[in-house]
Amino acid sequence: MSSAPTTTTKPLTYRRYKDGDDEHLPWQEEIFDADHSHKCPTYIQSTPPCQGSCPSGEDIRGYLNIVRGIEKPPAGMPWQEYAWRRLTEANPLPSVMGRVCPAPCESGCNRNQVEDFVGINAVEHFLGEWAIEHKLAFPKPQTKTGKKVAVIGGGPAGLSTAYQLARKGHEVTIFDERAELGGMMRYGIPGYRTPRDVLDAEIQRILDLGVTARVNTRIGTDITLEQIRTDFDAVFLGLGAQSGRPLPVEGGDAPNVVTATAFLKAFNDGRMRHVGKRVVVIGGGDTSIDVATVARRLGHIEQAHESDRPEVAIASGGAGFAAHDAAILSKRQGADVTLTSVFAMDKMQASKHEVEHALAEGIAIRGGMAPVTVVRDASGRATALRVAQC
Repeated sequence: MSSAPTTTTKPLTYRRYKDGDDEHLPWQEEIFDADHSHKCPTYIQSTPPCQGSCPSGEDIRGYLNIVRGIEKPPAGMPWQEYAWRRLTEANPLPSVMGRVCPAPCESGCNRNQVEDFVGINAVEHFLGEWAIEHKLAFPKPQTKTGKKVAVIGGGPAGLSTAYQLARKGHEVTIFDERAELGGMMRYGIPGYRTPRDVLDAEIQRILDLGVTARVNTRIGTDITLEQIRTDFDAVFLGLGAQSGRPLPVEGGDAPNVVTATAFLKAFNDGRMRHVGKRVVVIGGGDTSIDVATVARRLGHIEQAHESDRPEVAIASGGAGFAAHDAAILSKRQGADVTLTSVFAMDKMQASKHEVEHALAEGIAIRGGMAPVTVVRDASGRATALRVAQC
C-alpha cells in the first residue's frame, strides 16, 4: 500500500525581515511611523490637493520636487532657475504672490494631517527673489501668430493674461488708465508688503516678451471700445475689483466712513498722509489688516482743520488736497486702531502671520463683534460704532 508523499508548506508571510532581525535603514525612520506615512503620495488620476487649492493652478508638487532634489535640472542649469521656470508656467509674479497670497495651497497640503503644512508661500517667495537677483528672463516665442489682442486692465489678471498670450506668439497691448501697471498690487496693497522695485521687476519681465503698455489711457475717453474692437482680433477685460463695499448698517453713509479700497487707494496715491486719532476697522481679512496697519503707521495730527480731514483727501481723487499735504509739517502722533471681526480671532480669514504682525504693531483686535449702528454727531460725522457680540 503506497502512502501519499508528505509536503511541507511554508507559511505565508509579508515580513521583509527574518525573525530576530531588528536592524533597519535610517531613511525608513523618516518615512514610516506607526499608522501613517510622512511620504507625500503620488497622484495619478486626481490633482494633488495643494495644486487643486491654488487659484493659479501652479505645479506645486513639480517645483517642490525640484527644490527637494528629487527631480534634477538639466545640465548647466541651477536648480533654483529650473524650479522658477516650472513655477512660472502658471504664475509670472511669484515674488509678489509669495508675499501677499493667502496661500490656500497650504490649507490643502497633506502635511496638515501629520503636523503642519509645507511652507509653499516661502518657497515661491524665495524663487521669485532669486530670479530677480539673477535677472532671469522669460523665453520669447519662436514664431508669431499675427494675431493682436487688447488687454484692458494692467492688474494681476491683465498682466497674467498678457504673459500667457505673448508666450503663444500673439501681439499683446495692455491698456490701463493709471500711470503705472500693477493694478491693486500697486494701488491697493501697501508698498511695505509689495516693494515697488520687486513689482516693477516682475512686470518688466512680462513687457520684455514684447508686450506693449499704453498707460494713462482710459477706455471711452482716450480711446473707444469700438476702435479697440476694430484694431484687435480679441479683447480681454481685466477690470478688477476697484469698488469697496459700503457698511450696510444705519449710519454707514457718514462722510468719515470709507471703504477699504478707497482708503488704500488714497494712501498709495500719496494723497492721505494722516488719519484720525481713533480708527475702527471692520473686517477680518487680509485687506482689513492692511487698512489697520496703514492707519496705525500714519497716525494723526492735533488741531486738524476741516480741509485736513482724511475723508477729504480720500474723496479728492487726486486733486484739492493741498491743505492735507501741508498738514504733514505738523507734529504727527500715533493713532489708536481697533479692528473688529464677526469671527473670533483664531477664526478670522486673515493669514495668521498677518494677524500676529498687526498685534505686534499695537492694533487691538476684537473678535466676535458684529457692527449694528454707526453713531453720528450733529454734523453727521461718525463718532462711535455700536456692535453686538456674536
